[in-house]
Amino acid sequence: MRDSVTRRAFLQATGATGAALWIGIRVPAALADNATPHLLAGWIRIDRDGRPTLLMNATEMGQGSQSALAQIVADELELDWSQVRVDFAPVERAYYGMWETYQTGGSGSVRGMFEPLRTAGATARELLRTAAAIQWRVPVDECVARYGTIRHPASGRTAAYGELAADASQLSPPANVTLKPRERWQLIGKSMRRLDLQRKVDGGAVFGIDVHQPGMLYAAIAQCPTFGGSLGSVDPAPALKAANVRRVVQLPTAVVVVASDFWSAHKALGALRPVWNNGPNAAANSAEISRRLRDLTTADGTAWVDEGRNEATLRADCETGFARASRVVERTYEAPLLSHSPMEPMNGTALVRDRRAELWLPTQVQSEMKTTVAKTLGLPESAVTIHTTEVGGGFGRRLKTDYGVQAALIAREVGVPVKLLWTREEDTQHGFYRPAAITRLRAGVDSSGAITAVRAQIGCMDSDTPVGGMAGQPYALPNMLITYAGWNPGVPLGAWRSVDASQNLFFFESFIDELAYELREDPLALRRRLLAASPRALRVLDAAAELAKWHDPLPKGRGRGIAFLQGYGSLSAQVAEVSVDANQALHVHRVSCAVDCGTAVNPDTIRAQFEGGVVFGLSAAAFGAITIDDGRVQQANFDSYPLVRMQQCPQVTVTILESPAEKIGGIGEPPVPPVAPAIANAIFAASGKRIRRLPFSSEGLQLGRGMA
Repeated sequence: MRDSVTRRAFLQATGATGAALWIGIRVPAALADNATPHLLAGWIRIDRDGRPTLLMNATEMGQGSQSALAQIVADELELDWSQVRVDFAPVERAYYGMWETYQTGGSGSVRGMFEPLRTAGATARELLRTAAAIQWRVPVDECVARYGTIRHPASGRTAAYGELAADASQLSPPANVTLKPRERWQLIGKSMRRLDLQRKVDGGAVFGIDVHQPGMLYAAIAQCPTFGGSLGSVDPAPALKAANVRRVVQLPTAVVVVASDFWSAHKALGALRPVWNNGPNAAANSAEISRRLRDLTTADGTAWVDEGRNEATLRADCETGFARASRVVERTYEAPLLSHSPMEPMNGTALVRDRRAELWLPTQVQSEMKTTVAKTLGLPESAVTIHTTEVGGGFGRRLKTDYGVQAALIAREVGVPVKLLWTREEDTQHGFYRPAAITRLRAGVDSSGAITAVRAQIGCMDSDTPVGGMAGQPYALPNMLITYAGWNPGVPLGAWRSVDASQNLFFFESFIDELAYELREDPLALRRRLLAASPRALRVLDAAAELAKWHDPLPKGRGRGIAFLQGYGSLSAQVAEVSVDANQALHVHRVSCAVDCGTAVNPDTIRAQFEGGVVFGLSAAAFGAITIDDGRVQQANFDSYPLVRMQQCPQVTVTILESPAEKIGGIGEPPVPPVAPAIANAIFAASGKRIRRLPFSSEGLQLGRGMA
């Protein structure tokens, strides 16, 4: 029989007692009567119903991290997948991940928690076995864990985990536990059904935009249009005259209208005429940014120096290598600012009252959000509670805390729960953007056709070591030197999915392709030669080429391009097949992907990440660009910042390789960087047109239909 409490009602009703699932406020009486849950190994909570709840420190943004993490714990804990349920771990230091924070980003969830969560699951399993052995007065080795129960085969006795949890929680954890060998894995490595899919299909998922609290009001915001500007003054009277409006709140850089519903707040906001102080960055524009970054590509810059190397030696070796060259191949590439533009715009719900703050947020960075909100409100961190909702896309944008802080400040003024919701225009024009960059690449080639040196000079708006996707690649390129220099006229920057690799791999892999052309060598053959000493990388490259049937002839007007990435602990390669018609319409027909992340926890999730990552990368490559004029963003909505449509999507195929002896790698970031260079290289193969500037639309190519 179905529970009379719907999932949405339950989510909206639970939370304050700490025994709730997911998000919410208060536990219904029928649920509050449950016995106190018992915590095992820090990450497993077991109630009397016998079903463990696995505590997670990863935000679910559609990438499947929570399900993959649950597979890891549940396998060692000997659970059947139907028994698994998950909840967020408390935002406390004990639950921090690989970045030493409570956050989700940088492809760090599964690769950062694989060993800790296996250990936690195994520890809880051993505690339960020990509790049963003590209770039954039998040797621990005779007790078997399976499907949420402990059995003693010799006597036929069994006990559910829930029956043993109280005793197990009082035992000291073993100093060492034996993890299950790979051949005994039951869940890890299998394409288990994701835990979040059912509620997303049936409407039960609660995203930040869905949160509702009793007595809640809604807030619409208009922020200063220029970077670094502020609110000068505003007459609140026109908004206060409107129906359903309760308050007009002034923040240092914004004006906010609070009403009983969002539409009333939004309409009333439009009646205001705020006076803005444009600030020191009002003259910033894209043309100047491009000019200044191009100038930086001739600067000496700061050298990237790998561990154990010496900068002076690197520079000297590079100069010596160029001195041996009989010719120099030089190219310059450019990539623009980009917006994250997730489908769910920034939003947050907050209640600030009685020296406490409670927030319901779609966030990737719970610990920093808690710290920042507490500091802003002048509260101790212990007085701030963060409830993480489902997230309708993050891509790095929700690593920032601005929207949560705004919600808290507004709620403090109003005294009741307030949901702040940005419009799409606010979301596009007040983001933290992927930096624009221009890179000059040079290679020395001797009379025999051998590469003697490579020099990369990066000019980037971000000057904090923006070398990802170029540094640390396994190509055997002699005497390589990478330097970088930065300049930014005040544009807010942030991590964008795959960070600096998203632009640098376009530069680097495009240049490798151009070197192949100059050396009159097949692009795949050159890469194979450069990866000859890296068998794992070579295997990935070959797998992508085989999947794409690289050597099979194509119809006239079609071409293939390839790109390779080592990053985030994984290796990946992509081959794009495209055509360019007489009207300069670009058709991306197929993208063939190969990836080796060490251990594939959930192969289906990996395929989904690559399918989505290719489309995400294609949007950016085809027409993604944020432009600045008079210190403000010119784009506003999806009409001026478009995304790939369904009919424009290519067929995406993925082959997954494993290297069990290697550390597990990340999956969220690796699909994105190879997309732009693979397609750009394919455009050259198909049409002879070389793309050195993104997006493709800036070079006169318009994205047409995909699969054909």
